[in-house]
Amino acid sequence: MNSSKIVSVLQNGVSIASDFIPHASSVSVGLWLPIGSASENLKSSGLSHFYEHLVFKGTKNRSAFQIAKEIEDLGGNLNAYTSRDATCFYIHIAKEHLQTAICVLADLAMEPKLTAFDFDKEKNVILEEISAAEDNPEELSDDFFHKVHFNGSPLAFPIAGSLQSVKNLKIAKIRERQKFILEKLPILMSIAGAVNHSELVETCERIFSKKTGAGGPPSIAYCANSGTAILRKQVQQANVLWGASREGLIAKEVRALQIFNHIFGGGFSSRLFQIIREKHGLVYSINSSFGNFIQKTIDKKNFALFQISFATEPQNLEQVADLIRKEMKNFLKTGFSKNELERAKQGIIGTYKLSRDSISNRQNRLARQVLRYGHAIEATKTEEQINKMEADFIEAFVREFVEDSKWTLAVVAPKVQTKLDCSF
Repeated sequence: MNSSKIVSVLQNGVSIASDFIPHASSVSVGLWLPIGSASENLKSSGLSHFYEHLVFKGTKNRSAFQIAKEIEDLGGNLNAYTSRDATCFYIHIAKEHLQTAICVLADLAMEPKLTAFDFDKEKNVILEEISAAEDNPEELSDDFFHKVHFNGSPLAFPIAGSLQSVKNLKIAKIRERQKFILEKLPILMSIAGAVNHSELVETCERIFSKKTGAGGPPSIAYCANSGTAILRKQVQQANVLWGASREGLIAKEVRALQIFNHIFGGGFSSRLFQIIREKHGLVYSINSSFGNFIQKTIDKKNFALFQISFATEPQNLEQVADLIRKEMKNFLKTGFSKNELERAKQGIIGTYKLSRDSISNRQNRLARQVLRYGHAIEATKTEEQINKMEADFIEAFVREFVEDSKWTLAVVAPKVQTKLDCSF
C-alpha cells in the first residue's frame, strides 16, 4: 500500500510533510519551529514564548487585526503555543483556503514587524499571564516539578519565563531570534487533508524564499535530580507531580513505557484510578502520563518523562503516596495480570484509530514524528510495533526504569506536616 505521508526538504532548511486524507473537507496546517524554552538560559528564559506572542502583533504585510480577520472570515481557527521543545503556529480551515492558511503562517515566521512599541505592550500581557499561573495549582505544580527535577538544565525553566526574566528581556533578543530562524533554524510545515504534495512544495519554495538556510535543531542540556520538594502555597488541596525522566531510550523501550502508562494510570480503568479514586475515594482524579521529547540531548539521545499526578486533601497525602508506591511495587513483583497486556494494546491502538478521524491530530502527530525521528510513520507500522510488544520485555524494562531512574516528588500544598519518600 502506498504511503499517505510524504516529506520533502528544501535547500534552505524548510521541510514539508503532508498526510493525504482524500475525504477531508478541511485542512490542518502547522508551522513548527524545533525550539522552545529548554533552549534558553536564565537571562533569556521566556524568550520563545514571548516571540510566539509578538509575531501576532503584525507583519510587514498584515496588521494584527488583519491576521485574525483573514482566517476567521473564512471560518478558520488560528492559534499557537510554545512548549519546552517546540514552538507551533497552526490553522484549521476549509480545504479550499489552504493557500491562504500557508501564506498567513509563512508571513508570521518570515515577516514579523517586531516593533519596540508592541514589545513593551505585550510584555505587560505576558507578566499578567505569569501572575495568573501563580493562582493555578496545576500549572504551578508542573512548573515546580520541572524546577526541581531538571535543576541544572534549562528544562527547569517555566515556559513563559519568570517575572524577573521577562522584565529584563529586550527587543534585541527577539530580533536575534528572528534572524536565527531565517538563517539557521529548520522550519517544518506539516499539513493534513486532501492536499497535493507537489503543489505544497512549490508554494513553500515561493513563500519561504527569504529563509537563507538552516543547520540542525538546537540540542537540550539534560540532567535529572531525585528528591522530595514541597512548595507552601495557600491552596485548598495538595497538588502532586511524581515522576522520573530518562535519556537514551530506543523505540521499543518507548513503546514499553507507553503500554505500562496505559495500564498503571492512563485512564478510568487504570490501576491507580480504580484503587485510589474508586476503592478508597481519596482523590477526584489521578493519572499517569508519558511524554517523549522532540529535541535530543547534547549527547544526541532521545529522552522521555513519566509522571503521576493527583490532588488530594493535605491530610490524605501520605496515604495516597503509600497506595501508589504499593501498587508500583505490586507491578514490579507480579507484572501484568491475565489479559491486561492485550487490553492495553487494544486500548492504545483504538485511541490511535479514533485520533485519525481528527485532521488536527493527524497534522500534529505527523509533525512530531518528522521532528523527532526525521521521517513519518504509517499508522499500520505503529499498530504492528505495539502488537509485537511482549510482557517479559515490558516488565523487565519498567523494572529497570523504576529502579535506576531519578525520581522527584513535587508537592504544592498549604502548611502540612508530612514525610514523603520520592523513591519506589
